[in-house]
Amino acid sequence: MSGPATSGSHGMSPFIATRPVTGAALIAAKLKMTLWSTLAAWLLLVIAIPLGLILSDTWPVVVERTRALSDAIGTPRAILLGLIVLTGLAATTWKQLVQSLYIGLSGRQWLMQASAFLALTVLVFIEPIVLWIRDNGAVRVALWNALPWILAGLVAVKLSTAAWVITRLFDRRVLPDRTLLAGAVCWLAAVLAVYGVFAWWFSTPLVPRYLFLLLAILFVPLARLSAAPLALAWNRHR
Repeated sequence: MSGPATSGSHGMSPFIATRPVTGAALIAAKLKMTLWSTLAAWLLLVIAIPLGLILSDTWPVVVERTRALSDAIGTPRAILLGLIVLTGLAATTWKQLVQSLYIGLSGRQWLMQASAFLALTVLVFIEPIVLWIRDNGAVRVALWNALPWILAGLVAVKLSTAAWVITRLFDRRVLPDRTLLAGAVCWLAAVLAVYGVFAWWFSTPLVPRYLFLLLAILFVPLARLSAAPLALAWNRHR
């Protein structure tokens, strides 16, 4: 059961942890909260950005460049591109919220601190690494040639981890079988949708289509999202 130290924005209070509500219901409530938070944040942005462009007198520049893009690729394609970009950015916001859900639901303070430390470490070292790759042509060529293997390795790790988590969910009966099946179908549909967008928009003989499928698998959250109910059950029954 969660202790006082785990209450707050990341963990659960003892009341929430012990109340007679199923783990599936608590996870569903968390997911609804992340969805509504994402929609509210992007609604504010959709309203604020045009106002900011108008007040800063940069709206005509945006209109001119939008018209140029429309003339270059066609109006339907330009509109679809805008919708894809907006949807992708909103989906990325939601993804960032749900991917860290299992950390807060675990109720482990050390895990929250380690996650924050790891994120800060990545931020510190990512820029020097990117600059080193940009300035080194041989490294760029090697990375490009190894890209399919890198993506395939990341996909293998992701799917293996997800399989381990889902097996634990099934064995411990944390979620009903119907919920697990529905989640798998939704994930597969999301992957195919993302792959379809990638393959349609970036279709080129220079890039094999299986790379788009690997990218779609990596983009749609699975392992860490699946770990949320397992972390919640671990937290409630310790």
